[in-house]
Amino acid sequence: MFLSSMFDWNDRCSVLTPRTEEELVTNTLTLELSAQLKRAEKMQRERLAECKRLKQGVDYSWLMAQPKHGFVIPQGEQLELQGLCAKVKPSQCGPFILRFRKLVQEFESEVPEIPRIFRLTLLDFIEQEEEEEARRILQRQAEGKRGNSLSVLTLRTRLKINPFRQEDSIEEAKPSLLSARRARSMPEFNIREDN
Repeated sequence: MFLSSMFDWNDRCSVLTPRTEEELVTNTLTLELSAQLKRAEKMQRERLAECKRLKQGVDYSWLMAQPKHGFVIPQGEQLELQGLCAKVKPSQCGPFILRFRKLVQEFESEVPEIPRIFRLTLLDFIEQEEEEEARRILQRQAEGKRGNSLSVLTLRTRLKINPFRQEDSIEEAKPSLLSARRARSMPEFNIREDN
């Protein structure tokens, strides 16, 4: 109790708010970008070490400490990327990451090229999602129009067919109507004996 009152831990714990979907998506995508940057830096270091080893014939790279600083994205570009990441839906986060990884591996990109590839992939992905959403809206509108016309059509056919109607009363009242109906649907089969 003493430590919590001394460091105001209770106040900090109560202030934590859940993150929004946009923040979660932005954090996920920026983590993926930083992971790809680190991977590319590591591969670049390994290639340089391999070239040095081939030139010198002896490998002393294990003695050297690996540099801790890496490629830093400029602040303006980083803000732009975060703004674009916020436009991606949470359900589309996985497919976007897969597409980005595929492009990075396909082109074997250098470190400075990865943020550009990330940005172009984001723009392309967002544009494609907007086109699909517009297509879905048009399709829903078209289905709504078709649904209305089909409901009127089925209502008309329901009015013509009545299984509870007795045909005897119809035959007495309107014999020409009954024969006209049967002529459309099925020919009338009467067995008459002519003497």
